[in-house]
Amino acid sequence: MKEYKFRVLIDTLEEENAFRDITIDSSFSFDKLHESINEAFNFKGDQVASFYLSNEDWDKGQEIGLMDMTGESDDFVEMESTIIAEKVDKVNQKLLYVYDFLSMWCFFVELVEINPIDNSKNYPQTELVYGEAPSEESKQIEMVEDLDFMMDEEDDLYGDIEDEFGSFENIDDYDL
Repeated sequence: MKEYKFRVLIDTLEEENAFRDITIDSSFSFDKLHESINEAFNFKGDQVASFYLSNEDWDKGQEIGLMDMTGESDDFVEMESTIIAEKVDKVNQKLLYVYDFLSMWCFFVELVEINPIDNSKNYPQTELVYGEAPSEESKQIEMVEDLDFMMDEEDDLYGDIEDEFGSFENIDDYDL
């Protein structure tokens, strides 16, 4: 077992950078790193997220996610059952962490140190806080409250269906 220190930089539109240094036991699974990143940046942690193995150019590689949203990826592995040391084992190794696929919070995660386990520490632990993290809600997608502008008043959402099958006024007349 080793102690891994990750530097986690949040990608924001702000001029000032915000990052956190998080130490974690390398034998922990990726879901613990996911939880510790959310805690360190004061995010709720209730959204879908994935880690991606990355290279020097921060390109997305193999996905390590909370759940496979598409069911089509042969490379997908689950956070809860994947030990960090199985995928990350070298200083300067990079990961992308994407949280909330609607708001697309992106974090650049780099392994900056490997040390022996310190039995006096409780892992994971945020060891350095630099810069103010944006609030999770600052990047929320604004939902359109009034869709009337998208429809002409004469339009009928069910018109095509009614033309094909008749009116829905008496649903009991249909043999379901």
